[in-house]
Amino acid sequence: MAIDFALQKPCAARRHTPEVKLRSMVRHWGIAEFAIAQFREKFPHADNETLATKCTVEIAVKGPDGLAIQTQVTIGQLLDMIEPLSELDGECKGCPANVSGRSFGCIGKVNYPISKEAEDWLLARLPDDAKDANLVLLLKYLADLDIDGAPVEAQRSRSRMFERKEAAVRKWGGWFGSKAQITSSQLLQMLAFSEAIGPEQAQLYTRLLGLAKVGAEPASPSNTVEQLKILLRAVNLAGRLDARLAVDA
Repeated sequence: MAIDFALQKPCAARRHTPEVKLRSMVRHWGIAEFAIAQFREKFPHADNETLATKCTVEIAVKGPDGLAIQTQVTIGQLLDMIEPLSELDGECKGCPANVSGRSFGCIGKVNYPISKEAEDWLLARLPDDAKDANLVLLLKYLADLDIDGAPVEAQRSRSRMFERKEAAVRKWGGWFGSKAQITSSQLLQMLAFSEAIGPEQAQLYTRLLGLAKVGAEPASPSNTVEQLKILLRAVNLAGRLDARLAVDA
């Protein structure tokens, strides 16, 4: 399970492959890569035939009713399913939408469970000054659109979705001033629970959250933080490239 996202800039791969199929194949490609690496580590002397027939994984496929069901397949079967990708990644290296720097880098994910560090890191991006113009605008934006974090909070009761049972909180103001607060659930709802982020919306988010600076920040040891950084870079690029960012949480 993951927050899946795709920066939908027109390209050769998208001209040849429907968006839904492309994203599905890239997701399966990532599963195959991980499974092969794990199998090679466990059985370093196994030949390719053994790998293809004995190593199995579970993938989600759509049934006749359109609903996703978990199906077990061999690595060989999975590689056959994603074989068309081998002919489509030639232009990925120089593509401006390649946010992760790898093949099909316009498509990515933030794995569940969302770590505590990832939620803390996201809130830590906000300015300390309660009078900061972008913070004031962000607070107004969240209030005007009624972004209260409820869709994210509804997921916290499910197992293996969030490490935190309660959202992280940032507060501003003191005894003699007005008080304000923003939760990590509100920011995650804004970024990942809207199905899509348009170019103008992405430009606004880039301003409110300082996303233009994300690429220059040092790497974090937390894998979920790194994945979240890539999502934020994708938001920034959506605004710069006038592209739509599809998000499925």
